Amino acid sequence: MKKELAILILLLIFLFGCTKVQKEPEKKLDELQTAACEEADKAGTCQTRLVEVGIVMPDECCEILGKCCENE
Repeated sequence: MKKELAILILLLIFLFGCTKVQKEPEKKLDELQTAACEEADKAGTCQTRLVEVGIVMPDECCEILGKCCENE
């Protein structure tokens, strides 16, 4: 009986541990940031003008919108 109780307790601890895993909040850009990314991508000014203005960084544009990625 003690063995079954111990197994049950360990199983419950494991299950509660698994449910506590938190996801990173989804990153989003507002309308102004999205527009800035799109326009900088079209004009090829991601690493210059976009950085100067500072509304959004090129790595955020790349990660969230797929714009201003250096590898493209």
